[in-house]
Amino acid sequence: MLLLSTVVGRWVEADGRRVGRLADLVVTAADADLPTVRRILVRGNHARTVSVPWTDVDRIGPGHIALRSGSETLVVESAAEGLSSDEVLVVRDILDSQIIDIAGQRLARVADIVLARSPSGLLEIVGVEVGFGALLRRMGFRRLAARMAPDAVRWSDLHLASKRGHTIQLATKRSAVHRLGARDLAVLVTKLDTESATGILSAKGPAMAADVIRVSQPEVAERVLRAMPAATAADVVATMPADHAAHWRRRLSDVSFMRGRRLLRSRAWSRRRHPKRGELP
Repeated sequence: MLLLSTVVGRWVEADGRRVGRLADLVVTAADADLPTVRRILVRGNHARTVSVPWTDVDRIGPGHIALRSGSETLVVESAAEGLSSDEVLVVRDILDSQIIDIAGQRLARVADIVLARSPSGLLEIVGVEVGFGALLRRMGFRRLAARMAPDAVRWSDLHLASKRGHTIQLATKRSAVHRLGARDLAVLVTKLDTESATGILSAKGPAMAADVIRVSQPEVAERVLRAMPAATAADVVATMPADHAAHWRRRLSDVSFMRGRRLLRSRAWSRRRHPKRGELP
């Protein structure tokens, strides 16, 4: 097992020569149950970033990462350059981002990432650490961190709440979101922003979306249905039992649901008073 925090920043060497420090990992989740490292990004001199295929990594030593002799490298202008639709940057898009622990039904923030080699020699993400102890360890307080119980979430039990992470997991058929039933999806939808929640239900199809709406909190269900395109919402409602469908058609046709509701004004933003003639502003 490897922790991301102990790998990022290590020197990367090629033929005994230091070429830079490990800056990020590029992983894909489309072709395996677990996200697999496809490339590493190495930041060298003058902030130049080099992309190296994972197959060119010979070994990960205690203080450095050794590349195979004659490794292929590609200079990139930015870390995100050349990412395919199924790829994500581990440091940028997963570390310190919010996740939803589906099994524990909680929001959490990624403090560290647990990596492991597969039998075929590939490096995979098997889970994330979300406990305060992992954060202390990253800050250098290792003794204090060792006193705290680890708090880890398996990759199969989480959903990435970051924008790119959410999009990729939604498009990956093996991700956790596609294995959930209506009640678990209802919990997930409650914790996501409206755009992400709508995307999930639209992707699951009208029948599953209708089941999720049925077991969701009414205010959450209405928020998501109203955010859907009219045609999509109509398809979802059409798959409901007759009494439920009639209820939601009446509710969605009510355009006065915001009428009479006062918008909150923070006391920090007082109402502006224009000065009278002759007064100083």
